[in-house]
Amino acid sequence: MTLLGMDAAHPRTRGVAFVALILLLLQLSACGKPETPTPTLAPTPTFPPPTPTPLGGARFMAYQTDRDGNWEIYLLDLISWQEYNLTQHPAEDRNPAWSPDGTRIAFESNRDGNWEIYLLEMGSGEVTRVTENLAFDGAPAWSPDGRRIALESYRDGNWEIYLYALDAGQLTRLTDDPAGDYGPAWSPDAEQIAFTSWRDGDKEIYAMDAHGSNQRNLTNFPGDDEYPAWSPDGQKLAFVSSRDGYATEVYLMGTDGDDQTRLTRDDVNDWGPTWSPDGQEVICASYNKGEPFEVYHEYRGGHYDLKTVNVAHGEATALTLSEGHESDPMMTSQPIDLADRVPAPKPAPPTPVLVSLPEENDGLYELVALPGVTGGNTHVNDRVDDSYNALRAAVYETTGYDYLALISDATRRIDFQRTLYSYFSWHKTGRAIDLRFELMDENGEQRLEWLREDIGQEVYWRLLIKCAAQDGSQGEPLKKRPWRYWWHIVQDADPEGYAQGGRLQPVPDGYYEDFTALADRFGWERIATYNEEDYNWRRDSNGVEYWHYQRMDGLTWYEAMREVHPQEALDEYFTWEIGKDLGFSDELLERKGIPRSEE
Repeated sequence: MTLLGMDAAHPRTRGVAFVALILLLLQLSACGKPETPTPTLAPTPTFPPPTPTPLGGARFMAYQTDRDGNWEIYLLDLISWQEYNLTQHPAEDRNPAWSPDGTRIAFESNRDGNWEIYLLEMGSGEVTRVTENLAFDGAPAWSPDGRRIALESYRDGNWEIYLYALDAGQLTRLTDDPAGDYGPAWSPDAEQIAFTSWRDGDKEIYAMDAHGSNQRNLTNFPGDDEYPAWSPDGQKLAFVSSRDGYATEVYLMGTDGDDQTRLTRDDVNDWGPTWSPDGQEVICASYNKGEPFEVYHEYRGGHYDLKTVNVAHGEATALTLSEGHESDPMMTSQPIDLADRVPAPKPAPPTPVLVSLPEENDGLYELVALPGVTGGNTHVNDRVDDSYNALRAAVYETTGYDYLALISDATRRIDFQRTLYSYFSWHKTGRAIDLRFELMDENGEQRLEWLREDIGQEVYWRLLIKCAAQDGSQGEPLKKRPWRYWWHIVQDADPEGYAQGGRLQPVPDGYYEDFTALADRFGWERIATYNEEDYNWRRDSNGVEYWHYQRMDGLTWYEAMREVHPQEALDEYFTWEIGKDLGFSDELLERKGIPRSEE
């Protein structure tokens, strides 16, 4: 599909032109806006600092974090507890891997327009590109002698494991299977490489000799198993599995696949394990739900933190606690000279909530039309239109599709109530949008995919867009299986799948952009499905809500309503007495910010 008269074969040229167009629209739409009022700030919330713990001989931990607005490689000094941003680049830098002597870090980055492997010299800070192919190259893993790097690559049209010899500059393919193979991990004796493969229909942990022979399935379990990590003594493997549900946990097993036991026991995802040098601790990313979930399932700013788990008794201790996502930790016991490096600033507390209202327009923010957007009601709160337009430009630049030019709906009337669950709809605040349900290209192919994510007792959807450019210059290949909803299933042909709301599908080929992650960077959050007895996504497609995104900025629902509705209207529809008469609990009314009536 060609958009705005631009050629879909040249996404970067199109992206620059489109961003310029959006900026022009922003300037035009800003004309006549009242000046931003001086905010009145609510008290700054506090949260406890992370508690440092000994990590069995580890001196430093490298990891990836998006706390600065993009993925960067950070270093944590496990004695001083200082953190350092090692990459400091506007592109995405991820998946750090220490060289055995601690002098270099290999990582993946799209700083040159596509995903490649790079080396960072710890002494000088110099960054050198290792691979040279437009297709995705990532997940570097050093050999114990420091002379080779195993990596995953999509250069042959699917995930395969390759071996790069640093001295010779030679790349050798180790796996050759129509199914995906990714995530290599060297054994400490350099004799074996473990990896993830879905050649048996689901994800399994495989191992092979270091030159690619003797490939064998270690896990042999119906659930998905992935991301192996060798213990320092080479006697165990840690890995991630969803065998006990949709959430992922960390498991341990022997190197021949025996004695598979669960290490973490959470109702949220645990991810990306690595070992402490003495083998007594496993460090991984663990999902932090953020604030407690409301009945109506706002996302509430959850994120991944790093924690360490004692292998003997399972006790977990937090290592990091920022508001960003942090994952892929890697430990080293080697000394590093940090004399010339400036520590990164400590993570700031959550942004204080703006609770003031403008003096103009009777103390209300206007509902403004989104420039160039069509569909249903396209008006939003004046405080969120700029972020929507910026997100729209970013989606176009990264996917080649102007997905946000057409929406299903935005602001709704204050008295709108299709069901009782829409009584507290964020659409009424002017801070919510419903995306279009499909995105079809010129060949009639659906460009959207949906990943199911279970967080606690809630079900969320991660929305993906298949990019216009499929050469590696946009997006990245998938490693997770998308969901096929029940309305796409013939009930008589698959009654079980129909009844449970759908089924996982094979991982599709191609490059995708994570819309949900991109939206989060611009402040737009998803919500959960409705899973109530009288309103269940498995029976009512309206309850799926994969299309709904909202920008809350830390406000309660009632505070957000006060920005755009006069007090007399709120008093007519939303009082404590009305809420109680409708059957809402005191807890819910308090969390929505409904003021209690004076006795």
